Amino acid sequence: MRFIYIILGLITFGIGTVFIWVPGIPTTPFYLLTAYFWSRSSKRLQNWLEHNKYYQRYIHDGIYKRQLTQQNRIVIYIVTAAFMCIPFFMSGKLWLQITLILASLSQILAMEGFYRGWWLTKWFVEK
Repeated sequence: MRFIYIILGLITFGIGTVFIWVPGIPTTPFYLLTAYFWSRSSKRLQNWLEHNKYYQRYIHDGIYKRQLTQQNRIVIYIVTAAFMCIPFFMSGKLWLQITLILASLSQILAMEGFYRGWWLTKWFVEK
């Protein structure tokens, strides 16, 4: 099973890396799957992931403790919107432009709802 997790992690990492260069396709889910598969392949990798400073800052503190600041969230929104502007202006397709606007708004609504306690708090927040 260990080698299957390593191979699946390599595949999802490769797909995520290739999709960096394709506008409009998200890469984060592929990298999250990579982290999941690789952490399941070895206790050492799982310990490294959980003690990594970025995991601690953005996943553990940001999600489980809801301590991602408003300023950090705004930076996330701006960076995401900037990258979504590329396909928005280059495609010329109205349906894609509307979809990108709705995706940006849903991201903001979901993140702000989570951090302000409107929903999902009982599953993620440590007591």
